[in-house]
Amino acid sequence: MEVYLNNRKIELEKLDLFTTSDEYESTTITFLKDWLNYEDIFYLKTSGSTSTPKVIEISREQMEASARATIKALKLKSGDRALICINTNMIGGKMMLVRTLIEKFNAYIIPPVSDPFKSIPEKFEFDFTAIVPLQLETILNNPESSAKLNKLKAVIVGGAVVSESLKSRLQNLTVPIYSTYGMTETVSHIALKLLNGPEQSDYFKVFDGIETRVDSRGCLEIKGTVTNNQWIITNDLVQFHSEREFTWLGRIDNIINSGGIKLQIESIENKINTILKDRNYDGNFFLSKNADEKLGEALAFYYEGIETQKSEILQLLKKELSKYEVPRYIVFCKTFEYTTSGKIDKLMTIKNNK
Repeated sequence: MEVYLNNRKIELEKLDLFTTSDEYESTTITFLKDWLNYEDIFYLKTSGSTSTPKVIEISREQMEASARATIKALKLKSGDRALICINTNMIGGKMMLVRTLIEKFNAYIIPPVSDPFKSIPEKFEFDFTAIVPLQLETILNNPESSAKLNKLKAVIVGGAVVSESLKSRLQNLTVPIYSTYGMTETVSHIALKLLNGPEQSDYFKVFDGIETRVDSRGCLEIKGTVTNNQWIITNDLVQFHSEREFTWLGRIDNIINSGGIKLQIESIENKINTILKDRNYDGNFFLSKNADEKLGEALAFYYEGIETQKSEILQLLKKELSKYEVPRYIVFCKTFEYTTSGKIDKLMTIKNNK
């Protein structure tokens, strides 16, 4: 088992001798030490992309159960080579470390960057990685990085929704790419959806050992060792197609009642994403709800780009969307705010652009 941190080989049995002034390296080493010293409780912060971040307590048993479920689902094995290129301060990155330690992967760890393959020496090759959609899109835009990604045995993509336009670009790859469903409270993902290849699916498949049910609102509830055998109540609207397969429809708190018309933010975001990508508008965007004196609530469109594009994008949306789906408020931002896990920090972005 070999572990590299920023192209520097580290010996797990000698972590106490590791010195660094780099904050990312330091926090990564601290977690590795705690795990190898058999710490039983870990404190993790939720992402805070749509609500106030909070710190929750997670046990070693929960993390082990989550790691083994992913290893089993993806048929990974000891000696496989893992690229860890998402934030190890967040649940996704920490669970990559746990999977590495449990299954004795060879691992290469770097801080999150948009195209991790550009900063890695040619001699390193990998079998497995976890990335976010922004990284996936950047990798696909670079033929050399895309070719390296295609040599892997499995890739999981989490942290945000994989758009239909991005999914369509995956069909030329042979490496299986999976979208994940999960959260910090479920200790990373509890279900996977294959996005490409002949066996691709529209449904998330729930891991063995996880119980699920739908509450009176139509939202998913989850229970298993990963939740300390407590039911976790989510705000995610789902539709089950079999006992262990479901479609994610969106968040119930992302439904806007605009003058009596109910609008699901995720559905409209997906339409807008396709419209903009087809016209080569590559700025990030998101939708939110604004209080509106006339309608009660109204759709707001936030775009990370230059103000001169505002008029042409608005005309495009008016042409392609139904009249109810066209955002009433258009806000162009020079830059968005982002969480440490790479997600758009919607609350802070909105606050800074009032």
